[in-house]
Amino acid sequence: MKTMMNLKAIMLLAMISFFALNLSAQHADEAQVLFSVKIDCKSCVKKIENHFGPMRGVKKVKVNMPDQTVNIVYSTKRLDEAKLIAEFKKLDLEATPIVEKPCGAKKTCCPGH
Repeated sequence: MKTMMNLKAIMLLAMISFFALNLSAQHADEAQVLFSVKIDCKSCVKKIENHFGPMRGVKKVKVNMPDQTVNIVYSTKRLDEAKLIAEFKKLDLEATPIVEKPCGAKKTCCPGH
């Protein structure tokens, strides 16, 4: 009985490990970029979503009108930041990648450090 429970526990751990490795392998070719884009209205939001949503290589697009940002998750095998910026230009929109600055040595930039 105890051996059977140990075997079940080992099998469960093996399955969890397999799925965890599989998930990390699936996302190895993905990148995420946050763009600053002047978004004037809901029509602009729809225009961006309708253009990037079905685009090959784009996994996810999220437009935030109040923050004036567009977050795109994409396949690095098909796209890069330059190609995405060119796509914004096709929509007559100027897109600038927002680069997060890493914490300094003293780590005074972020609460909780």
